[in-house]
Amino acid sequence: MKRALVVHTGGGLGDVLLSGPVVDTLAGAGYSVDFLARAGTSPAVERHPNINELLTIEGKDPQGLREMRRWASLLKARRYDLVILLWSTTRWAWTLFWSGIPVRVGQDSRVAYAFLFTHRARVRSEHGDESSHWTEILLDYPRSLGLAPVSVVPCYPVTPQEEQWAEVTLSAANFGRLNGPLIGFHSGKGLPLTPGRWPSGHFGHLARNLQEQLRARLILTGGPDEVVVVQEVASHLPEPCLNLAGKTSVPQLAALQKRMNAFVCPDSGPMHLAAAVGTPVVGIYALDEDFPARWAPFNTISRTVRPPRPACRPGCTKPTCPNFQCYLKVNPESVVNAVKEVLNEANSRLS
Repeated sequence: MKRALVVHTGGGLGDVLLSGPVVDTLAGAGYSVDFLARAGTSPAVERHPNINELLTIEGKDPQGLREMRRWASLLKARRYDLVILLWSTTRWAWTLFWSGIPVRVGQDSRVAYAFLFTHRARVRSEHGDESSHWTEILLDYPRSLGLAPVSVVPCYPVTPQEEQWAEVTLSAANFGRLNGPLIGFHSGKGLPLTPGRWPSGHFGHLARNLQEQLRARLILTGGPDEVVVVQEVASHLPEPCLNLAGKTSVPQLAALQKRMNAFVCPDSGPMHLAAAVGTPVVGIYALDEDFPARWAPFNTISRTVRPPRPACRPGCTKPTCPNFQCYLKVNPESVVNAVKEVLNEANSRLS
């Protein structure tokens, strides 16, 4: 059988999760597919049914020439027929070139090293396209080989054991007098955040409105680096909630999301995970650079909440923003109304 490797060591959990259809396309063309990702984002595809072996690296790129040569030798020994590099960097371009893999697919606009690829994909988002979803953009890589997509839907399988864990966890939760919909509320964005930098109080206000207006049973989620932020959000709630920030693995979070009536969050990896398990999603896109169409929850009931433009000061970007004040412009009523809409649509599909 022909062997293929997909390399995606950039971005976050959501970026890697959305690359699943690239794997499906290669598998549909008769390839046995391995996947190489950072250790921190590899859980996004560790369950993918069409990945033969998952390789991981601690850093984004091999560190130094010796490490690049080591990876090139390792990959050469595996005798891959083709490799697709979904997050192009100089180090990986040279590493894959030295590996001798005969077919190498990478980004066309990287002047310093695009010549190292045998096939080049034109990444639409770098040429003015703001409407194509990121899954479709990634599928242009196998399309450059003449391979038509067999799927455009990211997936994340959940095991019966994890579903049982989620059931036990929720049955033990204390929501006080609340008896409304079960709603996940994620207030992070995959960045190192502190309450001083992140508008935790406003997210607490958004969550409070869901409790007060919908009687929502809230599950607060967040990664290990977001525990303090989520605690600040929880402190604004008048009723009990289930705060699981820093307490769940990626599979456990997915199992919980499957049981939720809706999931509310900024554009983030957990948003795409919720969509992958079929949960209705309300996505909050406050930054001017968020691009809601490109990063929308895929293949699930969803609504977008976006304050009027511009919401950010000129030149502001996600990595350098000092305080994310754009989120203060998110109207709590718009979040409540969006949740009502996804709940109503979900109920209408069941009736």
